[in-house]
Amino acid sequence: MEAPKLPSFIKQNRHKAFEFKPRYYDERQERLDKLKRKYEREKQIKKTNGEHMRENLSNSWQDARQTKVNSSNRMLMVIILALLSITYYIIKF
Repeated sequence: MEAPKLPSFIKQNRHKAFEFKPRYYDERQERLDKLKRKYEREKQIKKTNGEHMRENLSNSWQDARQTKVNSSNRMLMVIILALLSITYYIIKF
């Protein structure tokens, strides 16, 4: 049975573990991946116009909502700065 070790403020360097990750080229897998990407692109191109319109409408609504939030945040900052400057001016004089 070993005695419990006391905590040390000086850490000893441990050896670095060697990690070897072999790389190889699998021509068959590359060809399959290329075909998958090709058919995915074709599938996206064949989407109906309704799906494209629905996606565009959703994206435009999100963009509009985000711009409203950004503009209201800017306006709030301007109002706060104006109030702080007026308060500073009143206190100073």
